[in-house]
Amino acid sequence: MSKVNLNQIIGKRLKQIRAERGLSLDKLAQLTEVSKPMLGQIERGESNPTVSTLWKIANGLKVPFTTFIEEEKPFIQKVNRREIEPLIEEKGVVQVYPLFPKEYQKPFEIFSLILQPGCNHQSDPHAYGVEEYIFIEKGTMELKIAEETFTVGEGEGIRFSAHYKHNYANKGEEDAIATMIIYYSL
Repeated sequence: MSKVNLNQIIGKRLKQIRAERGLSLDKLAQLTEVSKPMLGQIERGESNPTVSTLWKIANGLKVPFTTFIEEEKPFIQKVNRREIEPLIEEKGVVQVYPLFPKEYQKPFEIFSLILQPGCNHQSDPHAYGVEEYIFIEKGTMELKIAEETFTVGEGEGIRFSAHYKHNYANKGEEDAIATMIIYYSL
């Protein structure tokens, strides 16, 4: 990103947050301890704010510093599993489609998981605080979490702390298809 472009992005984000919160420039200056003229210049992209100025603004608005420099994500994003390249494991019997991969500052990611008949996939433990949410769309999965085994069928879901060893198995005659959300505590 060029410097001018970055100034425009910072200004646009600041103006957007101020508008969403119904704040005047005077009130924003009061919250952030940054002068009203400086805030106006930043919003118009006319000023190259220092890191310390951005920190003051972020702290005053109680938003992460990166709020002002992250690339803008589309307001709406539509995905189609058929158009996503799957991650393949176990010689193709496990297919993982990253529907909504983890983004910076988002504590989750969403996958579509397909286990072919006979699949038995061992997953290593995740970091402490990570949770998995699995909802079965089709078929049945047998999940072994720590030392407990659960059978989860079509239309059912399960949530578990994923810092334990866990295993996914499809003992049925058809593909087991699930939507999986992995949540990362912040």
